[in-house]
Amino acid sequence: MKSPAGLLLSAIELDRASAIPLYRQLYLQIRKQILSGKMQGGVRLPSTRTLSKELALSRITILNAFDQLIAEGFLASRTGAGTYVGDEWERRGIADEEQRQPPRLSDLSQSMLSLRSSHFRGVSYTDWDPATPTSFLPSHSTYDAFPLAVWRRLMNRHLLKPTKAMLGYGELQGLQALRAAIAEYVFDARGIDCSAEQVVIVSGAQQAFNLLGMLLLNPQDSVWMEDPGHIAARIALQAQGAQVVPLRIDEQGIDIQQGLAECPDARLVFTTPSRQHPLGVTMSYPRRQALIDWAAQHQSWIIEDDCDSEFRYSGRLLPALYAMDRMARVIYVGTFSKVLFPSLRLGYVILPQALIEPFCTLRAVMDRSPPTLLQATTADFMREGHFLGHIRRMRALYQARQQALVEQLQRQLGGFFNITPVEAGMHLIAWLPPTLDDDVIARELARHNIHTYALSDYCLEHVLPPALLIGFAGTPEDQAKERVEALARALSKIGYLQAT
Repeated sequence: MKSPAGLLLSAIELDRASAIPLYRQLYLQIRKQILSGKMQGGVRLPSTRTLSKELALSRITILNAFDQLIAEGFLASRTGAGTYVGDEWERRGIADEEQRQPPRLSDLSQSMLSLRSSHFRGVSYTDWDPATPTSFLPSHSTYDAFPLAVWRRLMNRHLLKPTKAMLGYGELQGLQALRAAIAEYVFDARGIDCSAEQVVIVSGAQQAFNLLGMLLLNPQDSVWMEDPGHIAARIALQAQGAQVVPLRIDEQGIDIQQGLAECPDARLVFTTPSRQHPLGVTMSYPRRQALIDWAAQHQSWIIEDDCDSEFRYSGRLLPALYAMDRMARVIYVGTFSKVLFPSLRLGYVILPQALIEPFCTLRAVMDRSPPTLLQATTADFMREGHFLGHIRRMRALYQARQQALVEQLQRQLGGFFNITPVEAGMHLIAWLPPTLDDDVIARELARHNIHTYALSDYCLEHVLPPALLIGFAGTPEDQAKERVEALARALSKIGYLQAT
C-alpha cells in the first residue's frame, strides 16, 4: 500500500561543496531512483514544503528539479493531490530485468569463452590471497630480490629530461635501443645471430602468440602442439580457428613421428624446446634438426617459445632452434615477465626477414608499441650490465630455493609425492598416486589457501599420471619448512594423508 504522506527520500545525498547546482543534484538522484525501479510508478512524493524542511533546501531549488522531472515524464503533477512518479515507470525496473538478454557476441568471442571454461580449470590468479601466501604457483617469481634502486635510477634518468621521442607514440617495432640490446643479448646467450631490425617489441609473449596466429593461420589450418603444453598459446592459436594436433612429449621432447603420422602437412608447430612447458624436458639435438627439416620441406612455421631459458642450474643450453635454422622457418618469442617482473609487460619476437613487414603491418592495425619509458629503462638495464648480473643472482637464488623446498617435500611428503629436482625453470612436477584426480586436489587445496596447478590442466589427451606443478621461485629458503607443513596439513584435512 502506498503511503499518502509520500516517500521519505532518505537516500538523497547532496554535496553542497560540489560545482553541480543543488537542483541538478536532486534531479539526477530522483531520476536515477526511478530508472532503477527503486521509485515505482504511482508513488507520491513529499510536498515541496516538506522536502524543503527535510533536505534544508529552498522551495525554488526543489521546484526547479521537479519541473525538469515533470517535463521529461518522470514525475506527474496532480492538481490538489501532489506530485507522483509517472505511471509509465511502474514495474520498469522489473520489466527491464525480465527483458534483458545475454549480450550478442561474435563467434570468436563465444568460442574463447568456451575454451576458457574448458582449459583454464585450474586455480586462477584471482583466487590467490596475498594475505595467505602459501603459494606454489609456478609462475610466481620473487620480487623482493629485484634491484629496484637501480631500476628507479635508470627510469628517473629519462623522467627528469623527457624528450619528444620519450613522450610520443614511439616506434612501431619498439625502441631501437632496446631492440639492439635484445639482439646483442640473444646472440651471447642463445646463439641467435639477428639484427635489431628483426626484433619487434610486444606487450608480453601472449600478445606475440595472438599476432602470430593472425599472421600465419587461416581457419581450419592444423597446428602441432605439445601435449601437455602451453595453455595460453594453444588458445591464442585456436582463436584463429586452428585445428590443434596434440603431440606427446617423451624424453627427447615433442614426438615428431606422431605428427608426421597424424598430420604431416600442419601449417605451424608451437614448441618450448629449451625447457618444455610444463614437463621441463629439453628437446634433443636430433629432434630439433628433424623439426626444422620438416618445416622447411612443408613450408610450415615453427614458433619457438624460449620459456624460462634464463634460469638453468646445471649444464649448458643447446642452441636455440632459431640459431640452428638455415631455412628461415623459425620465429623466436621471448619475454621479460619472469626474469624481471610481469607487470612490465614487455616481450619480443625475432622474425625471419620475410615476415618483418607483414608482422609490423598487422601490429600497426592492432596497437602501438609498449610505453617508451619502460622500453628505455629496460634498454639501459641491459646495456649497462644489470640484466646479466640480475640473471646470475636469480639463478643462484632459485637453485637454493629449489633445493630447500625439495628437501622439505621429500622429508614430509615423500610417501605421497614423487619429486625429482629440475635443471631449469621455476617449478617442478610432483607426481601423485595414479588413482587420484589432480584437478580435484588442486581445487581442494585452494580452499585451504594452498595454491598450485594441476598437470591435467595442460593436457588435451590425458595419458600422463596425475601431478601438481610446484613452483619454488617464490618460496624463500627459511619458509620452505613451514609452507610444506601447511601443504601437509591441508592434505591431511582433505583426507589424502593419514594423520600422524
